[in-house]
Amino acid sequence: MTTNNAATIEVVPCGAALGAEIRGVDLGAAPPAGVLDAIGAAWDEHLVLVLRGQRLQDEQLLAFSRHFGALDPPGANPYGEPFHKRHPELNVISNLVENGRPQGNLGDGEAVWHADMTYVDRPPRGAALYALEIPPGQGDTWFANMYAAFEALPAATW
Repeated sequence: MTTNNAATIEVVPCGAALGAEIRGVDLGAAPPAGVLDAIGAAWDEHLVLVLRGQRLQDEQLLAFSRHFGALDPPGANPYGEPFHKRHPELNVISNLVENGRPQGNLGDGEAVWHADMTYVDRPPRGAALYALEIPPGQGDTWFANMYAAFEALPAATW
């Protein structure tokens, strides 16, 4: 895929009902808007994108995410303060506990299964997940193509 800035990215579909890998971009190097627009087009087409090997500072992750729209705040914190004090708009997901206090918004393993934002009338367009550390054999994240699920329903059900 070629962008309007003569930069290129490679979009490699995963071959399943959704998903593609984006290759050829370093988000930490502030890619030109054309590259971000190409990533957005790939997101529209494939619904889930993987960008491997990125090394981002919090500000870079936020800038990348904001290119695609306003950010929703993290869920409520029972401690009355953001989990990430410098960037309260970041949602920290961690199983670490220090001094009896979870270091992330979902505690220590409480979120075995969940679906993001399905309880709001207009769910956000998506989520950007940036893994800093994944325990061996852990960290699986699953996605479902709800467009395909709806299209597979018999017409009588809708």
